[in-house]
Amino acid sequence: MTVSEAPPRITSFLVKVASRCNLDCDYCYVYHHADQSWRSMPKLLSAGDRSAFVERLATYLAEESIKRCTVIFHGGEPLLAGVETIVAFAGQIRAATPSAVDIGLQTNGLLLTEAGLEAFEAADISISLSLDGPKYANDKHRNSKRGRSSFERVQDALVRLKSHPKIFAGVIAVVDPTTPADDLLAFFASHAVPKLDFLLPDAHHLRQPVGRSERPDLYEAWLCIAFDVWLDRYPHLSVRTFEALLDAVAGLPSTTDAFGLGDVSLIGIETDGSYHDLDVLKVTKDGATKIGGTVADTEISSIASSDHLAVHRQLLSKPGLSVTCQECAIVDICGGGSLPHRYGANGFDNPTVYCGEMTALVAHIKGRLQGLLEGGARPVETLPDTFRFEHYEAAELGGAEMELLCEAARNALRSEFLEAASFLPAEEFQKVADLGETEPERMAELCQQPGAVAWQRTLASQNLGRLVHTVDGQPLSADPAYLDDLLGRSEGDMTSLAVASEDCWLRKPFGDAIYFESEAFATQARSVVEEALRIIETWRPALAKEIRMACRAVQFVRDPLAHPEKIVSFSDNTVPGALYVSVWQGERLIDPYDLADSLIHEHRHQKLYLLERISPTVEPTDMRVVSPWRDDLRPPSGLLHAVFVFVELRRFWQFVRHNGPSRLHNRAVNQIRDTDEHLAEAFATLLSCPLTKTGRSLTEVLKKASESVLEAA
Repeated sequence: MTVSEAPPRITSFLVKVASRCNLDCDYCYVYHHADQSWRSMPKLLSAGDRSAFVERLATYLAEESIKRCTVIFHGGEPLLAGVETIVAFAGQIRAATPSAVDIGLQTNGLLLTEAGLEAFEAADISISLSLDGPKYANDKHRNSKRGRSSFERVQDALVRLKSHPKIFAGVIAVVDPTTPADDLLAFFASHAVPKLDFLLPDAHHLRQPVGRSERPDLYEAWLCIAFDVWLDRYPHLSVRTFEALLDAVAGLPSTTDAFGLGDVSLIGIETDGSYHDLDVLKVTKDGATKIGGTVADTEISSIASSDHLAVHRQLLSKPGLSVTCQECAIVDICGGGSLPHRYGANGFDNPTVYCGEMTALVAHIKGRLQGLLEGGARPVETLPDTFRFEHYEAAELGGAEMELLCEAARNALRSEFLEAASFLPAEEFQKVADLGETEPERMAELCQQPGAVAWQRTLASQNLGRLVHTVDGQPLSADPAYLDDLLGRSEGDMTSLAVASEDCWLRKPFGDAIYFESEAFATQARSVVEEALRIIETWRPALAKEIRMACRAVQFVRDPLAHPEKIVSFSDNTVPGALYVSVWQGERLIDPYDLADSLIHEHRHQKLYLLERISPTVEPTDMRVVSPWRDDLRPPSGLLHAVFVFVELRRFWQFVRHNGPSRLHNRAVNQIRDTDEHLAEAFATLLSCPLTKTGRSLTEVLKKASESVLEAA
């Protein structure tokens, strides 16, 4: 099996510990939709199946080298299984594996006592509460089988949960568009819930959203109004739905399966021990979630490799979307919508039944963001007439151009840092001011440390009342104590390339989405970085010098969802000047030539970020284009970045072909051939994109550079 054919890595497990519920919510996908398999399920997950799951989980985590996973106790109502049983089950799971296991529980709160909360806190089990808002809103749908209100008991649970902030994960609320958004947000803000998740009622093309036939804009209007109320009056309240859309509109990874494309990472276990797919697919048809096999007789690795999950996985990719979605301007934001909401008579080959709502909401959010940006935009810098793109692109010629870009970045980051530091306590800000007075060069270096940039931008945002989140959706806050770490660094420390340093702000923005190598592994790998840099220096000293000019840090990473053999690297403009690279492939260190490839690759992204900070390369557009290097459609800027990277990497592999070790000769030949094909396709596409004058000039230079390399070959 090749890396591209590797099965998905399952990192989340929804375990039904109880199949029945003590409420009768009229929208529930378990009891009031197409799949009625709950009727034949055991009421509780047996002790034998609990033990079998623990064994299967431990085996799978070890086989796949998964360092962290999530287990969610679910139902029905999971508390019907009993607090002692749940706590003991959690203990079994954690005792069986050295991997970190985050354990949570989704409850309606009716059985959530103070004693139970204390037990859950001692066992480190987080609690998420289902509650639709104030009494009149909650009682529209969330009542007992006899129609009695559940509100008072659930609100009591909410109050108790607030006294246990360590384990209070947040609240899930299903939207009823007849409830004013003002009322909902005011209610949840008054209780200061740590996170709020708004869910649209489950519907699809064979079961339309309630009330929309009478009023087509019912949900659309509610969502847009709710977004405005949140943004204008309650931005301090973390609403995952809106934050995920803001991230997606900004081009960041989505943190929810309701928006954006992704991969399968979750399976469920029912109370009979059987394996199941995404639970909410029960709204589509009977048996829709059943994969086959049970924890008693089937390994999780077999489930991950199943045809059922392969089909689901395909539906979460760009080619798996309907033609309508593939051709849509906002496909990279909406991603076709939640999979169950796409279902119709022809299966899932449809846009989400909430397509109109998503289109309107995304347009509304873009409009609001544009207004905010125009209201507080910084003066636009421009490139001088003497700037030569053919010099900038080639390290041997572009010393003056790179000096110009790096100096502009230094000045801008210094201004940003001082502005953010003004929010610090007076004593802390004075330290910054004193350093600027006495050691201006050291101050300038401090301000452009990649971790310092991520820290000061988070600090500035939180002091303006805006919540900041990690890539995987965790709240991120800037601790003033980090300033002492920065001030303690010498100028030499800050100008050298810090390799695998334990700088927390080089890591915090990524939450648990990226695994950073421990110091024990980093110690073994630093020599490979030195060797990779020597390879680059031997090949092109000017490029090695340019890397050290533009970059300040190298971090060692693994993607917990990627195949262990896959070489992973990335860079992100939120931490400018930091290169994130993998240095281990399975149990062995990476080949230094592969690491040299990664360092060059990510440096070129950083180099282009420096140019784009002053002069954008693409006009504002919703356009998405085919990239030969990616399966999903990309914005034109992403394609230009890829071309900028691979023009340079082709030069590197040409060097390896003629001067590298014989073991890499065939690899280099294949790499060059593939790159030639991809570049030809990419240049043809770029010519149709709305490039700025800078983008057009750079593309012309890159095209000439690639053609000259081809002739030399």
